[in-house]
Amino acid sequence: MPLPVRTGPRPLVSVEPPVEQITQCGPAPLRAALEQLLGALPGVRPGPSFDCVAGSVGGHVSPTLAHGPAQAFLAVTEFGHLHPPYDGSLHLMLPPGLAAEVVGSGWGTPSAPAGSVLVYGPRDEQEAEVARQLLLASYHWACGRDAAADDTPTGGGTRE
Repeated sequence: MPLPVRTGPRPLVSVEPPVEQITQCGPAPLRAALEQLLGALPGVRPGPSFDCVAGSVGGHVSPTLAHGPAQAFLAVTEFGHLHPPYDGSLHLMLPPGLAAEVVGSGWGTPSAPAGSVLVYGPRDEQEAEVARQLLLASYHWACGRDAAADDTPTGGGTRE
């Protein structure tokens, strides 16, 4: 998945847990659209994150679909989460090569646990599309599929 270079300076991010985006936080409707996408992914149950502050929405893939490697999960079957609306960033587990590309092209910063990436919250529709693609790549990895698989949701996700 070739990523364009993100324009502008990187936002400020807290260095102590919980890691949060402090500046350049995007509009709430863009975060809401990502939350809607998360809820529409097949076999995903959105809910409180096992790994983050209150108000974060985790993507919990059904155990029957969680065929990815252990490194594809933040905790249990949570492959990523959206930080609260005041922040707007995403915390995702991504395949190592893609994680390095995200950091190298200015879309995010490495985070804990090792291998995870804080993806900066989108500031506009073009950035929201990059965030959408990264969320899908994280989901595909958690399901043990090629990150390029195309199963863009057309309906509601499965609530298992």
